[in-house]
Amino acid sequence: MRHHVNFYTNRLVTEWLKNGKIIIGCDLDDTIIPYNKEIKDNCKKMVDLILECQKEGIIFLINTARSEYQLEKAKEQVEELGITVHGVNKMHPEWDKPYGVNGKIYANIFLDDRGGFWDTYWTLTNALTMVKIERKNGGKNE
Repeated sequence: MRHHVNFYTNRLVTEWLKNGKIIIGCDLDDTIIPYNKEIKDNCKKMVDLILECQKEGIIFLINTARSEYQLEKAKEQVEELGITVHGVNKMHPEWDKPYGVNGKIYANIFLDDRGGFWDTYWTLTNALTMVKIERKNGGKNE
C-alpha cells in the first residue's frame, strides 16, 4: 500500500482496510448542519464526503451537545441528508469492544467544526481516495 505523508491518514486507511469500515463520530451544528449561514457550503462539502464514505463502509455516530429531547430530531435531520445513522451520543448497539462505553463514543475519526474542520475533512478525503485505490487494485498498490 502506498503511504500518505500524514500519519493520521495512514492510520485511518489501515483501520478501514483491516475492518472493512470505519466509525465516524460527527458533530452536527456547523459541521454538517449549517447554524451560521456563512459556512453553509462547508457543511454541504462535509455531507457529500460522508455520503461518499458510506459507499466504502462506515458506521456513522452523531456526537452532539444538543439536549436529550432534541436527539431524535437531530437523527431525523441527518437522515434527511441521506446519511445512515447508527447511533446518537452512544455506540452502535452491536458494539462489543471495551472502549467507547463510559460516556465517550469510540470513533476512528471525529468530525467537528470546533475540532479542525478542514484538517479532518482532508484527512478523511485522502483516506477515502486511498481506500478506493487499494480496493480497486486488490491490495496490490505497493
